[in-house]
Amino acid sequence: MKHLSGVNLGGFFSQVKDDIFTDAHLDTFITDKDIKQIRDWGFNSLRLPVDNFFFETAPFKYDESRLKRIDTVISWAEKNGLDVILDLHKAPGHSFAFKERESNNIWDKSSESNKRFLHIWDMFSKRYAQRPNMLLELMNEPVAPEASQWNAICDDAIAVIRKNDKNHPIIVESNLWGMCRQFENLKKFDDNNIIYSFHFYEPILITHQFAPWVSFVIYDIYKKAVKYPGRPEGIGNAIKLTEEKDNQFSELLRGQDRMWDINELEKAMQPVFDFQKKYDVPVYCGEFGVVVLAEPETRKNWLNDFITLMKKHKVSYSYWSYKNMDFGIVDYTQQYKDNPNYDAQRLDKNTLKALQNGIL
Repeated sequence: MKHLSGVNLGGFFSQVKDDIFTDAHLDTFITDKDIKQIRDWGFNSLRLPVDNFFFETAPFKYDESRLKRIDTVISWAEKNGLDVILDLHKAPGHSFAFKERESNNIWDKSSESNKRFLHIWDMFSKRYAQRPNMLLELMNEPVAPEASQWNAICDDAIAVIRKNDKNHPIIVESNLWGMCRQFENLKKFDDNNIIYSFHFYEPILITHQFAPWVSFVIYDIYKKAVKYPGRPEGIGNAIKLTEEKDNQFSELLRGQDRMWDINELEKAMQPVFDFQKKYDVPVYCGEFGVVVLAEPETRKNWLNDFITLMKKHKVSYSYWSYKNMDFGIVDYTQQYKDNPNYDAQRLDKNTLKALQNGIL
């Protein structure tokens, strides 16, 4: 498999405000000029997150006009020599949000949600079987109660896709938000064209410092600037207080009370590299980044170390995210108009340079 280096198009067909996709947004947020810009920066791929309700009007029913919008982005990418990772970012009966995961019913094979999920991949695999520049990512950040449940639904989806499409790579992410340590529970599938994926935002007190949607900020528990390389201070009390408010989220804070540098990042990713070596399979990081609320030096240093490790271990990657979304390479929101990470053109040159250093 060729080495993929690229960006996410987050916030386009996924994760929009109030889940309302207006024509004004769809016509302007990403255009062919953006795809050309990504190519001109030297990248060879883009990850396209798509929520099921962007195109699913009712169970097993799809809005053809919305599907054609996906087609258009794929065509723009093909024209510019870019591969497209089609990421089912939100799936029927599945939420990767901490407080919603217990209501997920997609893991029940008799549920309508499970059947809808497989029907979507039957539809996509038929629709895009002849497209030359496609990779199919089954689900974003699965949060199955047991890894065996995630492995089982992947087996079913792979079988559905392979009935229609024998050739395109299929991307399978590890359970529990793509955690590296979950690779020990990830199945090696009986298909030679699978790419195994993870997401990496460790340590979260650095990558998500001051992010208004995380529990330790929501509950005013931990609002400190943390440098990288560096050590989060006072984390013990933060874990205890977060447990009281959001016990599931507190698990992400465990083990972070140490000095973080490139060696610690590599240790955190070691289960991925072990899996890669054991099975001689391609691995891919579908999301990573540092929120723009971090100091520019912290964001730059973390990304430089991360990309160094991607090159060392020959791991493909898609940065989160190309535009806006609190992590953007470019950002045109009013919220961050004076953010020190961006220049007058609203470009974060440090992030762009770091990502370009990983291009093989």
